[in-house]
Amino acid sequence: MATTNDGHLVYDADCGFCTTSAHWLDPAPIAWHTLDLDAVQVTSTEAAANAGWLVDGKVTALGADAIIRALRAKRGGAGLVGLALATPGLRGLAHLVYPRIAANRHRMPGGTAACAIQPPTKGTP
Repeated sequence: MATTNDGHLVYDADCGFCTTSAHWLDPAPIAWHTLDLDAVQVTSTEAAANAGWLVDGKVTALGADAIIRALRAKRGGAGLVGLALATPGLRGLAHLVYPRIAANRHRMPGGTAACAIQPPTKGTP
């Protein structure tokens, strides 16, 4: 099986669940706060709600797709899971599940109140 270890997972370093998960998925993950979001063409809202996959200074995937890329880059069973999740049917399921996990990451093992994603606020009246 060919790997796609051409990038790194980008994560929210303020979140314990995200930090633990990112370090399991990638031996050298990158925290969002260390990146110039404008340079990688990601909004602060996207970064707050998603993991990313960074290749050559560009974020090439967000959310479920970033996790799938990170899984595929790992050897062994995790790589096989990533390969399976990349298939159309399971990829659709991953896109349904990922936002729910991200929205509830403060409830996951290692999660704290700092992990909670703040809903976007509308402009003041």
